[in-house]
Amino acid sequence: MYKNIFGEVISKSNAVKLNEYHLYYYDGDSDVLKEIEFINDDSIYNINYFLSDGENEDEVLNYLKEKSDFFDIEKRESADGFIISTNKLYSLSVDDKPLISKTVFKTDDPENFICSQVIDNETQEPQLERTIKCWYTTDENGEKYAAIECSYQEDGNLELAIDKTSDPDNEQNWAHYEFETFQKLQEQRSTDLSYYKTAALLPKEAYQN
Repeated sequence: MYKNIFGEVISKSNAVKLNEYHLYYYDGDSDVLKEIEFINDDSIYNINYFLSDGENEDEVLNYLKEKSDFFDIEKRESADGFIISTNKLYSLSVDDKPLISKTVFKTDDPENFICSQVIDNETQEPQLERTIKCWYTTDENGEKYAAIECSYQEDGNLELAIDKTSDPDNEQNWAHYEFETFQKLQEQRSTDLSYYKTAALLPKEAYQN
């Protein structure tokens, strides 16, 4: 399936007339998306590949290397109400090893991530100080937005929680909380925010079930 840069489906004949378009590949006759090629001036400049269970990642890697120097392999897993997306971003002109990250979404909201972690290539452990978490609510127009954004220290404890709810568009009015003052933020919410106090990938309930 061919799409323009705005995500609108177009014909192949129209696509090849454009400087830039995207080519979507699906698994057989299903609606399971396998690959997106980003094409500019008749050459592929980026590929997103979605790895299925049971696929050989080394074979996929060799297949993608033949098509582009820049590509991303994504694998999604489900964990008790959450989706964990592991991304391996390759830029072969810079390095043979990928930038690895894990991103968590709620199953009922697969568009807005709640946690993003960078994984160390050597140890396969998260670099906790590069973790970002977001808590969402809706604005006066009913649009969902990241109302609280959190960053973390090397030990995984909260470094800074930025609360935007009082005035989402005006940075000067945002409130800032640290690990020691986090309870003040919690007292303003009926929702349990304990997940945001540390850089743990998943909320505790996901590990308990």
